[in-house]
Amino acid sequence: MQYSFSPLLIIVNYNQEKEIGGFLRLLFEKAPQIDKVLVDDGSTDQSKNIALAHGMHVIEHTTNRGVGAAIRSGIHYAQTHEFSHVIIMSSNGKMVPQDLDLFLAAITTGQYDYVTGSRFIAGGSSPGLSLFRSMMIPIFSRIASLLLFKKFTDITCGYRAYRIDFLGSEPIDIEQSWLNKYEMEYYIHYWACRKNLKILEVPVTIPYTHLEASRKSKIKPITGWWSMMRPFLYLTLGIKR
Repeated sequence: MQYSFSPLLIIVNYNQEKEIGGFLRLLFEKAPQIDKVLVDDGSTDQSKNIALAHGMHVIEHTTNRGVGAAIRSGIHYAQTHEFSHVIIMSSNGKMVPQDLDLFLAAITTGQYDYVTGSRFIAGGSSPGLSLFRSMMIPIFSRIASLLLFKKFTDITCGYRAYRIDFLGSEPIDIEQSWLNKYEMEYYIHYWACRKNLKILEVPVTIPYTHLEASRKSKIKPITGWWSMMRPFLYLTLGIKR
């Protein structure tokens, strides 16, 4: 049986007018052949218009709902248009198009179902990452690995690619409103493990050096980390499904 592979690149955008132009120019240079859609999550700056000027197909949220809601909208588009896989990137230039080939090589043949990036394995790096995050991400990843019974070195890396048919199996429900923020990424990651998908970590470069200090991360110190951790806890304990 021939393996079916038709990927859609989902780009999540919220108020990235300072970075999105350079990111899109590089993306079209390095990966012109990949189908792309940009989900603008209620931006109040010019980033959506910059994307349109680059010829991007844009799905627009009229208000800021959260990265999880943006990923959901991208997945809905992929399902409606019969794509088999999605690749998730942000528009801020931290996920570099040069690494796309690693994801495509891993999923094209069907050898892997779910591929996630890591800054902390051989070949990976994250220039400009703060000392606090460089310490906390491995700790967070170890805790999540214990709950998932599978080792991950960089659970917070949002650069991922996966087949989407498994999202329709019980009891997975990505329509739940509590997944609208950072929870969605970790909810899908949890179920990828529980459904025994073939998972691979690949080395990626996630640079922060091009970003102003105030734009390096939108994750809030306490609520952001809780938003990322609670899907693993809720699902493991049976509080949510």
